[in-house]
Amino acid sequence: SDLELNDRIDRIGELERDSQVRDPNYMNVLPIATRFLTGEGHLATALKQAATAALSSLQQPMPTIEPVQAWSYKNTALMAQTYVLAATSHGLATCIMEGFDGRRAKEILQIPDRYEIPMMVATGYEYEADDETTVPPMTPRLDLEEVVFGETFGAPWKHDL
Repeated sequence: SDLELNDRIDRIGELERDSQVRDPNYMNVLPIATRFLTGEGHLATALKQAATAALSSLQQPMPTIEPVQAWSYKNTALMAQTYVLAATSHGLATCIMEGFDGRRAKEILQIPDRYEIPMMVATGYEYEADDETTVPPMTPRLDLEEVVFGETFGAPWKHDL
């Protein structure tokens, strides 16, 4: 999870320009908008929140401004989800994990300080136990109705599962 996003903005802009897929007007605004939305640090976050609150009061839809770490973690989680789905489609088992020693993991994997590891994904072939192996009982889980809602928060989700 990259916590210094601005270091890559120029490279991303270069890729966008070279692809010639984007409208030129979009490309003119991209560097300014991207630097504004990905500004790093507490002061940058506070300034972005104030600016978007002022513009939002003018009935303009505005993105929710969050610290860079939250944005980076969310994007890493989306990538991990896609990886898990792809691995599963190829017959692999996966397990998304958190709660590990991130500092030591970064040291072992030689990951630079500008990155954090919000999660890891163990991947492999599922263990096939023989008949003598007992499978431990599953840990308790909340019912879907307690964590998934319908039209509004707390409204029952209507499903046919």
